[in-house]
Amino acid sequence: MLYVSIHFMTDRDNYNQIFDNGVAHIDSAKLLASKGYFGFAISHLILGIEELIKYQVVYSYFSNNRDFDKDVDPNEKNSVFTKHFKKHDLLKEFQLSMTEEFTTAFQDYVFHRATGQELTEKHLEIEKNRFKEWGNLFRSAFAEINIPDEKKDAFFCWLKNANNMKNQGFYVNWESAIFESPKSIIQSSYENALEYASAILMQTEVIKSMDLTGDEFMDMLNSDLE
Repeated sequence: MLYVSIHFMTDRDNYNQIFDNGVAHIDSAKLLASKGYFGFAISHLILGIEELIKYQVVYSYFSNNRDFDKDVDPNEKNSVFTKHFKKHDLLKEFQLSMTEEFTTAFQDYVFHRATGQELTEKHLEIEKNRFKEWGNLFRSAFAEINIPDEKKDAFFCWLKNANNMKNQGFYVNWESAIFESPKSIIQSSYENALEYASAILMQTEVIKSMDLTGDEFMDMLNSDLE
């Protein structure tokens, strides 16, 4: 007879598995890199940040944020559960939301909304970014953990090629009479990817730390008073 341990899973228990899986990929990458397997390591870093952005949008969905309904719907053709490029597009949207240019425009957008002024085309573009509130928070309170603005363009270029890099890190490919192996990926490429992944992990940890029930929030306030 097969005995199954029955454990009631809350919504938070369920979507936290996505975060845990992302962390496991990043931990695996570090272990692989310590053995000199930088190709496999980069692939796991990319898988890790894909899971972290997936966690962010699923968490937002369960927090009654309807902006990501189509992104998390498994029945949608371009869901985060089926398409790699969707996760990469979301990662770019997230990182754009905390640049100096964006957050300055966001604050102007908030002022116009609050005072009933007509929104400009620039404001309407700001409004479309679904991470705009998070981006403003990270810019103002957690700037030290962000990917620096001067490195954002390099990150976006890296992200555009991330799926190809992930495949290159896992498989031996034969193209134009040349064999390409994961062994061809060097340590500096891994270290660059780790810098990006580490920033996104720390940002996601901040978001996760704010996922509190009412009782947990009161416990936190009371502990600060002791």
